[in-house]
Amino acid sequence: MNRVLIDLKASFKMFFRSKAAVFWTLAFPCILILLFGAIFSEMGGKYSLYVQNLDIVDGEPTLASRNFIVALNLTDAFNLHILEDPTLNATKYALDKELSYMIVVPEGFEDDLNMSVLFGGATNATVEFIYDQSQTSATVVMGILNSVINEMNLGIASHPNPPQHFVVVQGKTIAPKRFSFMDFFLPGMIVMSAMTTSIFTAVEISSRYRESGIFRKLATTPLRRIEWILSRTIYLIVISFIGMGVILGLGIAFFDVKVIPDPVSLVLVATTSMLFSGIGMILSRFVKDPETAGAAANAITFPMMFLSGTFFPLEQMPEFLRAIATVLPLTYANNGVRDAMIMGEPQRAIMNTIIVAVLGVICLLVGAWITRWEED
Repeated sequence: MNRVLIDLKASFKMFFRSKAAVFWTLAFPCILILLFGAIFSEMGGKYSLYVQNLDIVDGEPTLASRNFIVALNLTDAFNLHILEDPTLNATKYALDKELSYMIVVPEGFEDDLNMSVLFGGATNATVEFIYDQSQTSATVVMGILNSVINEMNLGIASHPNPPQHFVVVQGKTIAPKRFSFMDFFLPGMIVMSAMTTSIFTAVEISSRYRESGIFRKLATTPLRRIEWILSRTIYLIVISFIGMGVILGLGIAFFDVKVIPDPVSLVLVATTSMLFSGIGMILSRFVKDPETAGAAANAITFPMMFLSGTFFPLEQMPEFLRAIATVLPLTYANNGVRDAMIMGEPQRAIMNTIIVAVLGVICLLVGAWITRWEED
């Protein structure tokens, strides 16, 4: 164990001495986060609110429904989108268009409001609020909507104490749980960072050690191959955790992502690093030139980034690409981290972790078995 710690200490010294290695290990995923986040994140201060007004008389909205829509617009909190087609099924439309928030003013709203005023709030006029419960801003939008309704009730009431509820909101959540782009993107970036850091470092070190004759010198020392491999694996896992921390910090600081890693996600990141360290060792055995080895690593990692659901959901891909994704190890790492960190499905996360861990052990053992210091 002492020899492992000595070699591990030397690895960290060499890593932090190389400013380029530190920069690109941590900066590459950060640049992608900032770029994709700026493009896809909801950075505006207003919320998109779709409005379907069914309270129409003689082809014109009633006075009560118009006043309600005007009150929503006066809050300056919404970008209102008025749906002109009264035959649309609001819930289906919200699901199909992946809308976050929609208000439906029902037919007879003005008549119900007049009856409510006549009977002193014994009956109510109701508006329907259809919303995506997975949006972190859902409670904020609901609060703004309730404020508008309360102001309307106070304006109508002749005696505000006790408060009278002439208009009420009926909430209706959209059944499928959806997530924002950054919720989906951040776990994929964590896994991608662990993959690229591990495979490129493993390829680079193995190729450089072979070319410079360090492997032959190591063969004459008491350090065994399994000890050296253990040291390198631990080193790459720690670097992957550093990258994970930087990515999470950026997501929290710039995009208000509320993702907290749990033990399963930490284990999965570690096993992902172990898996691609092993793949890098195997790859470097067959591609011995350092420049060629780096190109070969690129040829493996770049297609895997896009075919394994790192940037976009697999459901959006054609069927034949989804079939390819099922045989790529990064797919299981992506799915496992998302199951653990954002979807709250620990059983699926554990199963994906087991798959990645088994593949990682196999790749490390194969890499150790085919590595021959004396021949290199």
